[in-house]
Amino acid sequence: MKFNAVIASLIVLTISMSASAEDIELYVNHNVETKEKPRVMMIFDTSGSMAWDVSDGDACYMRSGNRYYEVDCFQSKNSYNRNEQCYKRSSYYNYEATCSDSRLKVAQNAIKQLVNDNEDIEFGLMRFNGDNGGYVLARVGADKKSLLEKIEELPANGATPLTETLWEAYLYITGQKVYYGNNTNDRDKTAESSGYYNSPFVPVTGEPLRCDNSINIILMTDGDPSNDSNRNNDIYYLHRDYFSENPPIVSNSYLAALAKIIHGTDDVEVDLYKNTKNVLDIGRVFPIGFGTGMSNSGKNLLTETADYGGGQYLHANTAAQLSDALKNTISRIREVNDSFSSPSVASNNVDQTRSRDAIYFAMFYPETGARWRGNLKKLKVSGDQIVDSKAKGALDDNGLISKDAKTFWLPSNQPADGNAVAQGGVNLHLTTLDTQSRNLYTENQGALVKFSPTVVSDILNTTPDNTLSLASDDIKWAMGVDVDDEDRDGSKQDQRQDIFGDPLHSKPVAIDYGNDDVRLLIGTNAGFLHMFKDAGNTVSESWAFIPSALYKIIKPLRENQAETKVYGMDGAISVYFSNKSLNGEGLNDGIIDASKGDEVWAFAGMRRGGKNYYALDITAPNAPKKLWDKPIEGGKGDFTELAQSWSKPQIAYIKAFGDKPLLVFGAGYDTNKDAAIRSEDKTGRGIYIVEAKTGKKVWALTPGENGFTGKHSIAADLTTLDSDYDGYIDRIYASDTGGNIWRIDMPGSDTSEFSHFKLAELGSTSATQDRRFFYKPLVARTMFSKVTQTTVKKGEVVTTRLDTPYDAIVIGSGNRSKPTDTNEQDQLFMIRDENTVTKSFKTGAPATIKASDLMLMNSDPFGNLLDDVDGFIELEADLAKVKGWRYELATGEKSLAAATVVGGVAYFTSFTPASDTATVNQCSLSGGGGSLYAFHLLYGTKVYDELKFLTSYDVPDTPQLYFGEGPSCADGNGDGKCDDNPTVDVKQESQFYLIGPGIKGKDAQNPMRPVDVIGPGLKVVDGKIQLVNKESVGFGFKTQQTYIYKREENDEIKSN
Repeated sequence: MKFNAVIASLIVLTISMSASAEDIELYVNHNVETKEKPRVMMIFDTSGSMAWDVSDGDACYMRSGNRYYEVDCFQSKNSYNRNEQCYKRSSYYNYEATCSDSRLKVAQNAIKQLVNDNEDIEFGLMRFNGDNGGYVLARVGADKKSLLEKIEELPANGATPLTETLWEAYLYITGQKVYYGNNTNDRDKTAESSGYYNSPFVPVTGEPLRCDNSINIILMTDGDPSNDSNRNNDIYYLHRDYFSENPPIVSNSYLAALAKIIHGTDDVEVDLYKNTKNVLDIGRVFPIGFGTGMSNSGKNLLTETADYGGGQYLHANTAAQLSDALKNTISRIREVNDSFSSPSVASNNVDQTRSRDAIYFAMFYPETGARWRGNLKKLKVSGDQIVDSKAKGALDDNGLISKDAKTFWLPSNQPADGNAVAQGGVNLHLTTLDTQSRNLYTENQGALVKFSPTVVSDILNTTPDNTLSLASDDIKWAMGVDVDDEDRDGSKQDQRQDIFGDPLHSKPVAIDYGNDDVRLLIGTNAGFLHMFKDAGNTVSESWAFIPSALYKIIKPLRENQAETKVYGMDGAISVYFSNKSLNGEGLNDGIIDASKGDEVWAFAGMRRGGKNYYALDITAPNAPKKLWDKPIEGGKGDFTELAQSWSKPQIAYIKAFGDKPLLVFGAGYDTNKDAAIRSEDKTGRGIYIVEAKTGKKVWALTPGENGFTGKHSIAADLTTLDSDYDGYIDRIYASDTGGNIWRIDMPGSDTSEFSHFKLAELGSTSATQDRRFFYKPLVARTMFSKVTQTTVKKGEVVTTRLDTPYDAIVIGSGNRSKPTDTNEQDQLFMIRDENTVTKSFKTGAPATIKASDLMLMNSDPFGNLLDDVDGFIELEADLAKVKGWRYELATGEKSLAAATVVGGVAYFTSFTPASDTATVNQCSLSGGGGSLYAFHLLYGTKVYDELKFLTSYDVPDTPQLYFGEGPSCADGNGDGKCDDNPTVDVKQESQFYLIGPGIKGKDAQNPMRPVDVIGPGLKVVDGKIQLVNKESVGFGFKTQQTYIYKREENDEIKSN
């Protein structure tokens, strides 16, 4: 099978980046030096109807004496004399000067503008040839001046042979014999040699293979096909050869079938140029209907052609619509998007066991320079399905957003935006705003002030030792003004098209203020923290905030600085939510009202954007206020150990510090760990606890405070635990970038009794064991049936079972900063911490758990003994003697997200980089794929038919739990009765679902319904051990990840 390098193609254009370790190497190859351009062949309709008026499709006339004769339409003007004027017939004898330009003229202008606006695309041009097919007027990559001249000379005469012209395009891109082109000497003869086309897929001698192995065909027409059937037999047999079935005939045309041949299908790859043995050369077809003359049958034909051709159909009736359609198509051609972040689900504040129906997708589009596009979009969960704004299924077969989906907030006059980053979502909303109407803020010595050129200038002028200089236009650019006329519309006062920026790692947090007032917080690498209001079908920006520490990224972003990536507010966001106001029944009313003492605070880190944490009072969602006098600044004052602020500042109440809300977070990421070879860090070693309201430090565990002995930075979120359910956090688990897990106990009210010890040491300096933790350990409180076997008289073995509580520590290792490394042997772990009572371990701390203390599960020992009850019990006794289990991932495979536990099942995701053998050209170094694992929490065996599922996301995030509704049983034939019992009706019932990874496969479920394991103890049915409940509602309450607090406001707003 050939390698498809299309994904790499559109993101690797001109790159020569430094080789520092960052996870963006999954999307941008640091070592490529190429100036290749995407390739587009435009098929231009030159039929006679293109001469007609663009506004209504009527013919136009000029006058000669008392006679009128038909001409190509042009705009009527009062300045013309009667023999220069353009007329339209208003009745049999009457003519009026009411002409608009011809479709031809409008299309010529639009195509020329497209060529001029896209210097980084290689265009080619084809046209119809009367009623006899079409031909190549300018090969792909033709000289721009020559191409523009050819466009200007296009006529309007003849029929509309759409399929025959696309057939000639197929012959051209596949390097076959010239056919229809032989009928004219007007063709571009440089596109052929000795009667055969020179395929644009032919490699250039002396140059590396291209990254972009695709040709994109824009097929623009103003009418239904005519005189267009001479190649039907060729298409029929070619389709039969490829797909072993009859071709689709749409509106009596083979056009869609030919598009299918050019693009292929998910099941059948069509290689358009077989001479490049290791590369899959593909095509896409993007039809554009133009004018009012196309029938519904014709529109349906173009829609089906786009579907089969892997493109998108758009229709335009006016010059402006045609220009937009062409821009939209080019955007699609450029588009490759991915996301590190799984969807976020808004929780209902009154009942946090239920989720609202909205889910939010953060997405980004990798680029080679500093500026990446990004967006935030919304879908909904309806029953057991994720749907778009039209209540249609929004996911494709691979669990990704379908290109045909219309996400929420999309204006009705916009085409489907699907998974395209550049279309729809909050970014489209931002492009429609007047800059003066936006509420933009920054901070000046802790105060929240308006963000404007004057204010920024004052801040820079009063900053000690400042060396940064920003012009007024720099600030206006950051505010969203197109000061450089990037869209080439002649205006430098309108909005830019890429204002939002990329949310590379920032996950949206949804906050329900009550009364259907849902707000969203998200940061991006454009430097801003945004709040948006989700009003159902529309979205609006409430405000945006940029810290003064990020002014330095404005110029590199505006200039789109090459060979680099800049970072802004790319860290985790948390929210403190205190709803004290009550309803008439004495319960929380679910409505935030500051006058009643309610409070909402937001906290955000920067990740690679810096070392600071920021806090805002967002109780009034339209009017943010400062919360702290100044931000927490890493490397200064009380926070000298604080490195890059990766760790999420989580809300906690700790008895030793009274009843005030606190923030707990890891001391951050030391970029020393960007190095491939492991070494000890100098910063980031430890944890901090601060007052949420003031940012004041109340306690720290670092080498300089309270004797922390760790040598590696703690970049991950911390895991907090209220072990006795009294409403106070009394234990913290922390994982570090050296492969260690630390346990911090905080019993009682005396900080002198706080203790810490190394719970597990799972990495080492060995290259293959350089395991690093970038995500928090998941703690699930549960119990197991601890088996002990004792041999008594006459060799009799006595088996005893004791239900034993333990805290399951679930985590996977993987170097997030260097995901493409293939040296390490990363692993997935489940550690049993049986010291379930929080106490001081200043003396008598348990021995550190090593990898050798955990049972290896790769051979599936428990799964192999499900038919052998005695053998299974013996293995249980062996498991009781060790500290848990581990699973070795394949070489290079690594866990790059936090694990989760649902219903007694541990879910992990992983990323596997492409092997060296898959590197077929200079662009394919950053490939790879994702997977989802599901293990029985105690036994480490599979609970579904498979242990591992392939995912559509290359780097899948943690699956998100959603509580919705679904059918009570399977109903394969849709008769409303259960398949396994036809006397029982199918009912809708409450269900839990896992959303996010995008499971691949024929029978994949997206969203995925989790199973519920049986236990503790064994259930044996007909001599076989049964591990999973067959009648499961999708969630087991034997494991607890949510802890009961004594106050409602202690619950942090969840984004999952």
